[in-house]
Amino acid sequence: MLLDTLNKLLIVLFFMSCLNTIRHAYYFIQTWFTSTEDTPVKYRITNTSLLLLGVSIAYILTAIVTGIKI
Repeated sequence: MLLDTLNKLLIVLFFMSCLNTIRHAYYFIQTWFTSTEDTPVKYRITNTSLLLLGVSIAYILTAIVTGIKI
């Protein structure tokens, strides 16, 4: 029972990590294409958001290599 709940929690965490990574990729691509040479727009990210993005990418890569189940 406890392992089933923990596995479901890990799957939810995996999907949240995927959504976070997709969100930042979308914002990065959006600022890249809307930026012109006359008015360049930089993609700015806070330290907290950068840390969360790094943890999300690390969890996705770990889940790809080792799997999600315990």
